[in-house]
Order: sequence, then C-alpha cells, then structure tokens
Amino acid sequence: MLKKELPFYALLLIIVSILILSYSNHFNNPFHFDDMHTIHGNKAIQSLKNIPQFFKDASTFSSLPANQIYRPGVTTLNAIDFWLGGQPIPIPFYYHLSIFISYLFLGVFLFLFFLKLFNQTFAHSWNKYIALLGVGFYLLHTANSETVNYIIARSDSFSTLMIIISFVIYLYKPNWRNKLIYIIPVIIGFFVKEPTIMVAPLLLTYYLFFEKNQSIPQLLSKNGFKEIFNSFIKFSPVFIVAVLLFILSSKMSSDTFTPSATSRFNYIITQPIVIVHYVNNFILPIDLSADTDWTALQSIGDIRVLIGGMFLIALIAIAVMTSKNKMFRPISFGIFWFLLALLPTSIIPLAEVLNDHRTFFPYIGLVIAITWVFALMAYKIAFQYAGKAKLKWSLFSIACIIISAHAYGTYQRNKIWSSGESLWHDVTIKSPKNGRGLMNYGVALMARGDYKSALNSFEKALTLLPNYSNLYINIAVCKSAMGLNTEVESYYQKAVLLNPNNPECYSFYANWLKSQARLNESMEFTKKGLEISNVHLGLNKLLAELNELSVVGDNPLAIAEKKAMNNPTADNYLNLSLAYYQNGLYEKCIEAANEALKIKSDFPEAYNNICTSYNMLKNWDKAIEAGEKGLMLRSDYELLKNNLTIAKKGKTENK
Repeated sequence: MLKKELPFYALLLIIVSILILSYSNHFNNPFHFDDMHTIHGNKAIQSLKNIPQFFKDASTFSSLPANQIYRPGVTTLNAIDFWLGGQPIPIPFYYHLSIFISYLFLGVFLFLFFLKLFNQTFAHSWNKYIALLGVGFYLLHTANSETVNYIIARSDSFSTLMIIISFVIYLYKPNWRNKLIYIIPVIIGFFVKEPTIMVAPLLLTYYLFFEKNQSIPQLLSKNGFKEIFNSFIKFSPVFIVAVLLFILSSKMSSDTFTPSATSRFNYIITQPIVIVHYVNNFILPIDLSADTDWTALQSIGDIRVLIGGMFLIALIAIAVMTSKNKMFRPISFGIFWFLLALLPTSIIPLAEVLNDHRTFFPYIGLVIAITWVFALMAYKIAFQYAGKAKLKWSLFSIACIIISAHAYGTYQRNKIWSSGESLWHDVTIKSPKNGRGLMNYGVALMARGDYKSALNSFEKALTLLPNYSNLYINIAVCKSAMGLNTEVESYYQKAVLLNPNNPECYSFYANWLKSQARLNESMEFTKKGLEISNVHLGLNKLLAELNELSVVGDNPLAIAEKKAMNNPTADNYLNLSLAYYQNGLYEKCIEAANEALKIKSDFPEAYNNICTSYNMLKNWDKAIEAGEKGLMLRSDYELLKNNLTIAKKGKTENK
C-alpha cells in the first residue's frame, strides 16, 4: 500500500519543497503602504489586552480615520504577531511567518476541497494527483505573491482559509449540516474580511450543480426556479447569518471611514474591463503592480466598457454551456466562483477600482476550472491513447513547467517587495500615472538620503495629485532634510489645509515645530492630531516627549542632555549636538557629535553637525575636513554637500 502511494507523496514533497524555496526570500520583507497605519503606526495593536476593544471600536483598526473599517479579526492577528515579536516595534518576520503558516493550511484544505469536488464529478484514482497539482498551481501562482507579501492583505488570505474550511466541513461532515457547524468558519472569517459571506451563494451553487445535478438551462426552467427556491430555503441559515454580519459591519465601521470618492455607476461600469485584467494576470502575471494607476471609466460609451462587457458575457456563456454536462461542470462552477467572489468588490465602490491582491479568493475558481480542463485532457489520453505513455508524460511535464515558471515568478516578485525603493520603483514603471506611487518612490529615495531625486519624484507626483496632503508632508520633510527650512512650514500648512482630518499632517508638522524649539505650537498640533486619531503611535510618542520637556522647563537642550546622560547612544548624542547647535553652543555641538562618532564611526550626520558648527566658527579647514569625511560615508548627502560648499567658499573668500 505504501509503495503504491509513493508517487503521490513524492509529488507532495516536491510541491512543498518548491513552495518553501519560492517564498524563502520573503520572510524579512518590510511593511508597505497600508501596513504603516494599520500595524507600524497603530498603538492599539501593542497590547493583547486591547483585543476586546477591537470588536467594539473600529478606530482601533487604523491610525487614519478614513481607513477605520470594522475588521477586528485582522487587528487581533496583528496584535498577536506584535506580541510574538517581543519588541517595542512590530517585526515583519513574525507577521510573514504566521501568514505563510496559514497559507500552508489553506493548501491542505484546498486539496480536500478539490479532491471531493473532482470525485463527485468523476471518481478516479488520478484525482488525488490532479487535485494536488491544482493546489500546487494555486499556491505557487505568481499573482498570489502580491497577497502573501502585503502583510495587511492577510485579511484576504485568512478569510479565504475560513471559506475553504467551511466548504470542507460541509462536504466531509454531512451529519454536521443540521447543526450548522460549517457556518462557524464563516463568522470567524467575516471579522477578518467581509467577502467571507460569499460562502452563502457559493454553497448554493455547489449544491445545485453537484448534489441536485442541475445545469443552468435546467435551473432557468419553471421547475428549476422551484428547485432554486427550495435550495435557498435549505441554505437560508447561512444567508441570514451573512446578512446580519453585513449589517453589523456597516453599523460598526467608523463614521470617518471613506471607502471611495468614485460614483457607484462609474465604478461598476469599470469592473468588466478590470475582470479582463485579472484574467490576463491569471494566464500571464506580468502586469502585477502594488498600486495601479487605473481610474474609473467616465462614460458607458467608452470602448473599454464594450470590450469588458463582451468578455464578461463570453465568460458567462462558457459557464452556462459547460454546466450542461456533468463532466464539464467543475469548469462552470469554477467560473461562477470567480465571478461571485469578485462581486463584493465589483459593486461596492472602493478607493481603487482594482487591486491585484483582491484576486486571491476569486482565483480559486479559475484554478478549479483550469485544473479540471487539465484532468479531462489527461483522462482522454488515458482512455483513447492508452498505449501512448509519452502523451501522459508530456501533459504532466507541461503542468510541471507551468508550476515551476510561477515559482520562479513568485521568487522574483518577493525581491520586488524586499524594499520600499524596489517596490515603488516597480510601481512607477507599471503604473506611471500613479501620483501616489511616485510619492512613495520619493519617500524610499529620501530614506537613503537621495533628497534631490526624491524631490524630483515628488514634483512629478504633484502634477498628478495637486491636492494630496501626504505629498505636501513629504515635500516638507525632504526640504527640511536639505536644509531649506524657510520653505518647509508653508508645505506643512498646505497639507493641513487640504486634509484637516489627516493625523499625519499634525504628526509631521508637530515634530518639525518641536525641532525648531516651538514647543507650545508643537503641543497644540499634537493634541489636535490625537483628537482625530487617539491610536496614532507617532502622536502619542510625541505627546509623551513634549510632556517630558514641559517637566524639565520647556527646555529642549536640558532634555537632550538628560537623554544622552541616561542613555548614551549615538543617536542621543547626535540629537544633543543638534540642540547645542540650535542654542549657538557650537563647540559643545562638535564635542557631542564626536561622542556620537566614538560609538558609531560611520555616522555622516555627525560629520554634518561638525562641519556646520565649524562653519559658524569660521574654522574653514576643520569644516572641510569633517565635510569630506562625511561624504566618503555617503556621497549623496545633499545637506552635507551644501555645508561643505559653504566651507570651501568661506576659505576662498578669507584667504
């Protein structure tokens, strides 16, 4: 018996090994995009004691009011992974690890689901191999790497796991159906993401197709409508639960939550062409983007509406035709799964008309359809060309090549997600009209000190998003880093004016005011920001710092000295040197910066403080020496370049 099963276990081992290898380079990929306000900057997830509050207050989901949707389950998962990290800041590794473990569990339950589905269509010993290949294709599909890498998109992967568990319970435990046990995963999954409630129509479709043996034409007959009604009554408990959960979600979401500014009509007429994009990426996922530049179509006369509509009609026609024959019915079921799973994001306007990570749940349907097409080809070869083993092996080889190609694509996409710079550079290439992508690429460039290129990226973004408050915040940060302080405040003020409900405006502006020793104003903006979002981690930390400064007598220098004395780190000495500089104590600024260099020798910011202090003391030679040492460490440090230029000019003029 074991010998007979050996090929199956060998194939299983190969698929699992390839899966682990293909994702081996993703476990330390950083937080991106919405991860920053739901995880990295969200104070609420920093204590497991807050978990009960997650289910009462949607504001705990995100530090940004506009994003405070009711998803307490995903916030709970984020809090658990924060706790596992055991650090004062969230560690991406623990999030990726738990997401990948749930991904493996999804593979297990998908196999059970596929196997039962295929056996009900046509019982054969090969079905377990077919099901395993289908699972391998799904788990290694390059498009799914978008969801696995994007940490907050765990809402898609975990809720999909709950959907499949619900199906497996229903299929394998018929005695539990009257007890409605299969609804429990639906409820759990719903608190992670709302589309879990689509289990209701999917189960109904499965029941009609495979347990009642009905085709679409039969269901559209007089007797068919009666069959649909009776079946609906049978599944009414899950439909009732779905409706109640949807009402709960609508009532519990924060009043500040704003899903989309796009009209429902324009959003809906765009979705057929979006479906074309999704199918294209399923077939050949070379157009994946973390943030697309698609916008809603403005007229039903747009040719893309016609193309998308015709494609959708063709897809439904294929589903109708393949439903007529029991042997083809998994193809029909797979297509309807794909369309039903997309339905919530197709009729409810969201902030973006499409996201490539939205297909995680719908693609299961296309995998069912394409896997069964492969199975039918395999069985035809087996029955009609029994003596031609080469044909069977050729078909198997093609399947392995496709899966391996996706594994390679997944590994490469993981590399794209490995840093903010690589991810957003990819977005600027794939989605050149995306102003937000250009802005985020600029932020990544700014993080490595390339302020000139960052500012150039911001200015390009400004032509596309002239009223985007976050863009003005980042321009202000960039100009401050470049030493252009006379221009900074106007950008912060513009950001606040454009979006007075964005706590990021207040957080960055208040921090800058603090750096300018304008503590009363900083406190004022900090409190305003916390009125908007009391879970904003940055604002809470800033409030604590300002309160500490107040205790010491509103003296930034005193607090900087205290911090350096109590915790003599390179950063604290650097901050102390800056405080000395701001108070005109240039010799002490140099001393503190040198203390920082004793701890961290490759610290160009310390050399910058030394250079600018010697400039103020008109000791041009020492300033030049410090400036050149700093630029040897970071050649693209614009602020230091400017200070070195001042030193050289001063030396020339005073010869």
